[in-house]
Amino acid sequence: MEAVNGQSVTLDDFFSRVILGNGYVQSYYRMFKVFKEVLDKHGIEFFMHSGTMLGAVRHKGLIPWDDDIDVMIEEFFEEKLAQVAPELESLGVHLKPRDMPGLFQFFCTNKTSSEICKQDIYLQIDVFVGKRETIDGNTVLHYKAKYFKDCFPKRYIELDSLYPLKDYEFGPFTAKGIRDYSGYFSRSGFRTDEAIVMRHMNFDHFLPEIEQLKQQGVYPIRDEKYLRFRHEIKMEDLVTPKPKVGKTVLTYGTFDLFHVGHVNLLRRLRELGDRLVVGLSTDEFNALKGKKSFYSYEERRNILLASQYVDEVIPENTWEQKAEDVKRYNIDIFGMGNDWEGKFDELKELCEVVYLDRTKDISTTEVKQSLSGLSVEKIKELEESLHSTLDIVLHLASSVGARK
Repeated sequence: MEAVNGQSVTLDDFFSRVILGNGYVQSYYRMFKVFKEVLDKHGIEFFMHSGTMLGAVRHKGLIPWDDDIDVMIEEFFEEKLAQVAPELESLGVHLKPRDMPGLFQFFCTNKTSSEICKQDIYLQIDVFVGKRETIDGNTVLHYKAKYFKDCFPKRYIELDSLYPLKDYEFGPFTAKGIRDYSGYFSRSGFRTDEAIVMRHMNFDHFLPEIEQLKQQGVYPIRDEKYLRFRHEIKMEDLVTPKPKVGKTVLTYGTFDLFHVGHVNLLRRLRELGDRLVVGLSTDEFNALKGKKSFYSYEERRNILLASQYVDEVIPENTWEQKAEDVKRYNIDIFGMGNDWEGKFDELKELCEVVYLDRTKDISTTEVKQSLSGLSVEKIKELEESLHSTLDIVLHLASSVGARK
């Protein structure tokens, strides 16, 4: 028996070197999760195909050495998939230039998304477009792309065997696949009782070893230890990115008795980015702080949203929630008035922190203090008047500012 590089190759040796590392496979599942969530959201039905379908059946996940993912969509989803490509790109999953009708190739690297791809690797999902035709009197789904149809003339799926699609265990989640794959596997030469090793990249140097394993009688691989092997990846390892367009700014406050100081602060915060999120103190949180607002939380929220500088209002329930909000809402800049200077510097580990000068000679506290000399009757009368003129305030608020 001829040795490779002077040493005899064992199946254990070969397998340990040919399979993908855990980090690589985690990245693939992250990419697939992003891809699946976007297509599911837009009602684009797809199913596992080729080696990915074989992996779902034989390994209940990716084939341990496979270096791409294959899926198929029907022809009537082709235009819709092209339309959602920008959304996938915003998440780090990019579409390669299409030079072949009937094929989409999405890729990801640590340059397109370091959250998906934590290593310097290349990931790819091939989306084949399936076209209905008749073969031997049966309606089937075959490759729309002539190149693949010529290469794999028998790799078609009878519609009666395809639908309804079936859920298969696929790593840490489930994915749709061919309901009855037996005919498709038989025509394609896919086996569940033995395995051959194939890769698109970095494969040729394994060929001499495979020849030696054949001579040993252990290749194709039939040993159950390797034939059913799968990487154990947990769902919590698959944190995936959220859509991100431009910079998002976050601030907090009560914003009671909406005045020009509020307008100036919101305008300047909005100018720092493309979206402004306001954490608005709830009535309950104000009570814990020993405060009481003239306007209720819902009224203050409506005023803020009407100002046109504010894109989203979230409830502020505790002092401690800020760091979690920065992560949850994908915040780039945290901004407050300079009366809070230095109080939130710990957030600099998560985002940029800025403190802006407040408008001189105007604050809600000063407005309330100026009202403190009024009698109880006058205060009640004023409060009733404030609530009765809320529509006017909303109208005035909506007249200031314009979204960039």
